[in-house]
Amino acid sequence: MGRSLMDTVVWPDVRLERWIFISFLLVRIGFIGVSEKLGLELDRDSILYDQQSTAIIEHGDFDFQALQFTMAPLYSCYQAVHKLIFGGYWKWSLGLVQLLLCSFTGVILFRMAKRLFDRTTAMVSTAVYCVFPLTLVWVNTFAQDMPFQINLIFFLYVLMIALEKDSWRWTAFAASLFAITFLTKSHILLFAPFVPLIMWVNMRGSTVRRLAHAGLFAMISFAFTLPYGLYQYNKHGQYVLSSTGQGGHFLWGHNEDTYRFIVDPPALGSDEHRRILNMDFLVVRELKDTLASVGVKERQSIFMDAALKWCRANPEKVRELAAYDLWYFLVPGVNYHLYSFTNWLVTFLLSLPIYVLGYIGIYRSLRANWRKHLYLVGLIVCMLVFSVGFFVQNRFRTITLEPYYIIYASATAVWLMQRSALGRRILEA
Repeated sequence: MGRSLMDTVVWPDVRLERWIFISFLLVRIGFIGVSEKLGLELDRDSILYDQQSTAIIEHGDFDFQALQFTMAPLYSCYQAVHKLIFGGYWKWSLGLVQLLLCSFTGVILFRMAKRLFDRTTAMVSTAVYCVFPLTLVWVNTFAQDMPFQINLIFFLYVLMIALEKDSWRWTAFAASLFAITFLTKSHILLFAPFVPLIMWVNMRGSTVRRLAHAGLFAMISFAFTLPYGLYQYNKHGQYVLSSTGQGGHFLWGHNEDTYRFIVDPPALGSDEHRRILNMDFLVVRELKDTLASVGVKERQSIFMDAALKWCRANPEKVRELAAYDLWYFLVPGVNYHLYSFTNWLVTFLLSLPIYVLGYIGIYRSLRANWRKHLYLVGLIVCMLVFSVGFFVQNRFRTITLEPYYIIYASATAVWLMQRSALGRRILEA
């Protein structure tokens, strides 16, 4: 994937990045203005974070518990800071900071794509990401999703710089951003084993130096977990890196209600559909008295035992469920069991070119230089384990993978355009 004619343009990147920021800002302000009319109901978790951040201020309570799991701490704490500083205007301050960070993320994505490919691909991918609807819908929500996507993009960009410069300072910076990311949403911890591997195959230093970089990354990442981990250990006898939930997530993805919802769901909008959508599972109702008699630490074992019991009794359903989860992971758009046919069709058609061209771009890039693009293999494996091993949630895929699918889809699009006279003229325009 060589450099294109457009890379000879002398428009300074500083000026271009300024326009990227402004364009992202204007598009997101415009989208916020119309988003309330779309009725997407994406902000269901915001009430819980509002309650948790208020509990921090009023009671000094940092025990973020849901029935299913101990929750990651950072977003509720961050929201509490805004409430302490800005009082009744906290939503305005939180929304403004998120809006500015979302806009700056466009600049970082441009820089990342330019490092991975070339300036032309960077400009195309940035333009697509700027208006991609499945990212835009999270901009105005007061939940973890948008901050997580922002943090992950920042982390991966800094990690690429650390690999290139072989710098202790940049490795420490990358580790700090990774910790901020997994303390916002913990499923990205599944990516952690890939970091030393990525360092090993990409850094140019000696064996000892590469191992030292990986050790520094691990130590700094772990150091960030100490406040919440020790708090949870003192309160519940369990050290928590960011959140727990291995048993809860596995049961939520492996029970009769979930199987039915994925394979043969009740009618959209029916009472039964709403019950399962809200995760009011019958198996959890049956465990209610048992759960009430144990502490937080013991819940995960109870959840896991119940899930494994169902798996042993229903091996065919387990295999069928895994196949469906893999299918929903690979197919673009929202899950058509959760949204109307119209919403599904629109998101499917908008996402289909990104996925098809993205898969082609990933394949070509790995063949050309697998070391450079190994980070994306790590992200995909991380999400495969989460989606198929536990249960598929397409919004996790959107915030974790789709910005990078856009980059690789853009690289494929540029490559295809360079192969035709018309395409080359468009790129030169």
